[in-house]
Amino acid sequence: MQNPYNIWGTPADCRGSEAPPSIYGALPYSTSRRMLPLLAFTFTSLNPSVLNCVVLGPNNHPQFQITTNTSMPGYTILRGKEGKNIGLIEWRPDGSQVEVLHVVRKQPAGSFLRLSGDHKYRIMQVQNTDYLWIIEGSAISMYLAGEVKSPTLLARLKRQQNGFKLEVANDVVQGGLLHPVLIAAVLLQSGQSF
Repeated sequence: MQNPYNIWGTPADCRGSEAPPSIYGALPYSTSRRMLPLLAFTFTSLNPSVLNCVVLGPNNHPQFQITTNTSMPGYTILRGKEGKNIGLIEWRPDGSQVEVLHVVRKQPAGSFLRLSGDHKYRIMQVQNTDYLWIIEGSAISMYLAGEVKSPTLLARLKRQQNGFKLEVANDVVQGGLLHPVLIAAVLLQSGQSF
């Protein structure tokens, strides 16, 4: 069986934590992933799921609200703390749709988070850049596609006892990716087909 993480540049014959030798024998070789400082967002007050919850920011204060209510059946809305709509998931039997204000035009959720050809990860495209969501143990991690030698962890989604924790690099927030990443997290944890 081929190593699904081999795209990160780790040779298939590398065993355990042994690093393969340098190409020239004199330079060190690293297969480690880089980690930027991460900001934590917690999906809490699940009622009964991630489709109705509050997202606490790094300061542990409410920053976002995710609602799926009877006044708009079939729609899940991401709102900022001021109550402004930021993102939308339209759940449809013929293919759900997603939209993130000013960042992701309305499109099929299956295109926004498309499954890789080998079904081992999902590819999120935002503003013509691809990001990979990969299952790593009990977490789902996001990396920039194409970073081979030392990929940088941009986001990590983990289940907690009373919800979910989304850790994102400050670069994600500053780069305007936080809202698409929040919508991706809702899709990935919704239990819905898309």
